[in-house]
Amino acid sequence: MEKQKHTETAEASLEKQQKKLKNRKKLKYGGLATAITVIFVAVVVLVNVVVTQIGKRYPDFKLDLTTANLYAISDETLDYIRNMDKDVDIAISSDEATFTSDKNNKMIAETLSKYQGYSDRISVTYFDTTKDPDVLSKYQELYGGSIQSNEIIITSGSRIKVYNTTTDMFEVDQQKYQYYQYGMASFADCITAFKGEQTLTSGIMNVTDSNPKTVGIIATTNGSPIFAQTNTSSDPNTYAFYAMENLLDENGYDVSRLDMINDTLDTEKYDILVLPAPKTDLTTDAVQKLQNFMYNDGKLGKQLVYIADYTQSSTPNLDAFLKEWNVQVDYSSVIDENNSTNQEVNILLSQSNNRSFVAPVVTVTDEEDYTGNLANASLPIVAPMARPIQTLIANNGRTVTALLTSSDTSYCYPLSPKDYSTDSTAAAADGSADSQEATEAATEAAATTTSFDKDSAPKGQNTVMALCRDQQSTGDAFIESDVIVLGSMSMLDVNLVQNSAYNNAEYFVGLLNSVCGKEDSIVVASKDLTQTSISASATQLKAIRLVVVFLIPLAVVVAGVIVAVRRRYR
Repeated sequence: MEKQKHTETAEASLEKQQKKLKNRKKLKYGGLATAITVIFVAVVVLVNVVVTQIGKRYPDFKLDLTTANLYAISDETLDYIRNMDKDVDIAISSDEATFTSDKNNKMIAETLSKYQGYSDRISVTYFDTTKDPDVLSKYQELYGGSIQSNEIIITSGSRIKVYNTTTDMFEVDQQKYQYYQYGMASFADCITAFKGEQTLTSGIMNVTDSNPKTVGIIATTNGSPIFAQTNTSSDPNTYAFYAMENLLDENGYDVSRLDMINDTLDTEKYDILVLPAPKTDLTTDAVQKLQNFMYNDGKLGKQLVYIADYTQSSTPNLDAFLKEWNVQVDYSSVIDENNSTNQEVNILLSQSNNRSFVAPVVTVTDEEDYTGNLANASLPIVAPMARPIQTLIANNGRTVTALLTSSDTSYCYPLSPKDYSTDSTAAAADGSADSQEATEAATEAAATTTSFDKDSAPKGQNTVMALCRDQQSTGDAFIESDVIVLGSMSMLDVNLVQNSAYNNAEYFVGLLNSVCGKEDSIVVASKDLTQTSISASATQLKAIRLVVVFLIPLAVVVAGVIVAVRRRYR
């Protein structure tokens, strides 16, 4: 009996030991599994941190799979920022976490991160305007104005540029923007393209430019807009004015607005003047101010951009000034009904009629080749409702170069100078009627008020943009002043300037850069945000395939072999 009891006790003790051994083994493997899991998570976190830092230090390490290459930086920008000899501070007036929580701001942050990665001279910081008042005050003193939250501040030394993160970094659909202003749509619905690189690069170039060019745009005359306006919500001339103003600002020019009557056209302050389609004639005193500016006490060295338009009234004083520069702008509109040399464009001038506008596609004909700055010279330049520019023969030493001309199949449709009454309401209504009449004239080439016969009209090339040059020798050098004449405000229509499918904006900026001697300007195409698909280049696909098909499976196999061997020999 005792022997049986002893045997049972021994068996119980053995079972207890086995159970304890089993629990110890389970604990061992459980602890090992836990340790492996912890180590794996730690490795993943470490790899993520390392990859993030590498991505910041080496921007090309990140793959941009977006269709429009939203985060890619152009070679022109890279060349500039890598060769900068000045330090640039870029500050965002917002907390970083709050700023990057917005998907649109995230694009800006990623672009800024790439700039910082490509150049050691660029620093990017974030600050909260409420929590860091001293930082805000420092920038506001330098800026001389009010800086709000969510703005981008670019400084170098004492120079500063401030940009709004919405209106300056993105292009918007003007029709949808009208709905946004009335609370019928969100701002995100209005965004069509990202122009962050263009804005940031131009801002950096502006603050690092030791000799920036200053532009005075003559926006008013005695307090009233100098150009004609309509009573439509999408006023074409107003938006063309804004588009031109923004275009110059985005490309590194210091832009100011002037009044033709009340302001001084200071030759010490301004390098370039812009006269955007005055609806009524200039006074003789105003013309004299233009002449004095261009002559510059005999030193010349000035530029004037004059934009004509179908909305103008008779302008004999202004015409006399242009005659001194050997050009005349006719009261007609260049029409081209040849489908191979015209194009339907969606501009504000035609939106009230809900149809496209047929505009001549013009050709660059200048001998000095101002197309050198065009990224893609095959893109069209269009000239909606452009008045033709005639070259006059005069023995005054000034030359005229035709820059843009229509095709041989184009002809000129006669227009009448507008008659503006002193009653603003009547003038606005008249402007709206003029807009509709001009649209019909350009698209149908059929007049309702004249007996014009388009079939018998002379056809041939018509100049819609010209360069007038007054060049004089000083013995060992040449000095010059220039007048650039455009035939239409609609050539700078907001829908053309903001559309990367046209070269209107890029040619205008490239020409002005060349004429005034501004060498460092870079024109960068906007990134289309209406494309949502993801694509990858052949190189990117090859890298992804290598990681997914080979490296990851190989890592799994190696890990499996290691685990199997360890278990077998335990």
